[in-house]
Amino acid sequence: MKERLDRLTENLDFTLLFAVVFICFYGLLVLYSSTRLAATGESDPYFFVKKQSLWALLGFILLTIIIFFDYHNLERYSKVIYFGAIILLIMVISTGRTTYGARRWLAIGPFDFQPSEFAKIALIAFLADFLSKNKPKLDNFFYYLLPFAYTGLLILLVFMQPDLGTSLVYLAILIIMLFVAGIKIKFLAFTFLAALSSIPVLWTFLKDYQKNRLILFLNPNLDPLGGGYNVIQSRIAIGSGGFLGNGIFSGLQSQLNFLPAQHTDFIFSVIGEELGFVGTILLLGLYAVILWRGIKIALEARDLLGSLLAAGAVAFLFFHIVVNIGMAMGMLPATGLPLPFLSYGGSFMISNLIVIGILLNVELHKTN
Repeated sequence: MKERLDRLTENLDFTLLFAVVFICFYGLLVLYSSTRLAATGESDPYFFVKKQSLWALLGFILLTIIIFFDYHNLERYSKVIYFGAIILLIMVISTGRTTYGARRWLAIGPFDFQPSEFAKIALIAFLADFLSKNKPKLDNFFYYLLPFAYTGLLILLVFMQPDLGTSLVYLAILIIMLFVAGIKIKFLAFTFLAALSSIPVLWTFLKDYQKNRLILFLNPNLDPLGGGYNVIQSRIAIGSGGFLGNGIFSGLQSQLNFLPAQHTDFIFSVIGEELGFVGTILLLGLYAVILWRGIKIALEARDLLGSLLAAGAVAFLFFHIVVNIGMAMGMLPATGLPLPFLSYGGSFMISNLIVIGILLNVELHKTN
């Protein structure tokens, strides 16, 4: 026990951990501001903050457990985790709860959870194990295609919900992990060209609202009171914040509910409006610290398995951060991806903290 505690104090990345803790508290403050007056039918202004706090607490408990689990034992469980994720995603399609036309949640008693969030963790674990074991074989094009097949199965199941944004997260995780595994660049170039050529075919499989999102990304003013409304209001909110912001609890767009999904997809817009350029730079600085420490952990990992786990975790966080903020600023199409540690949602908050647990675990076990 003493040896474990000594290793913990010596190797634990406290910079990463403190940045995550700070950003979680930052998120609770912004969440309270964005929901205390919201027309949700809840009489308690702390309703969302209390629930988010409980989920964060559960996430930190899981993070602590993961830290002490030697990631080298992953080979025993990666396949079970992966196929468990597939079973859960199939259950979502067949028996899941439908909200706003999408079936993405499973009920456990009084609680709902989103299996597609935990499937991201399952994919990271499975690919890290598979790629580290089969690295010498990846020069063979057949073995290069196998990770795409494994990932493609998850993408297909999630796309059927439908959830285009999460499908793209799986693809981003796969590409980054293949790159870290040392895949031939010509293979990745071939994949990129094949993906470009398949866009017309993929377009036919998109739902009408997904097509509209992509069209309105180019010009949201085509439907300012419909599909383009969210992005327009988000831009107005961020632009009105100026340098110092309008003040916490004082944003007109957020406090008067002009800003849609202000506690989930567009929580970055609340920060821009109420805390201004200073508040957004603080947030981006915290994200930069987390990503920097994650990349450092991947580079200094004890072995390829550790590097791949850390790389998958960084890809998970980076893609969510870039896409969500780009969406809020109108620079990327609206995909519904939440912002790590800030957007309201239990499954997402817990998966974020599990990913941080993976990073801390790899760092903790970088020495024998």
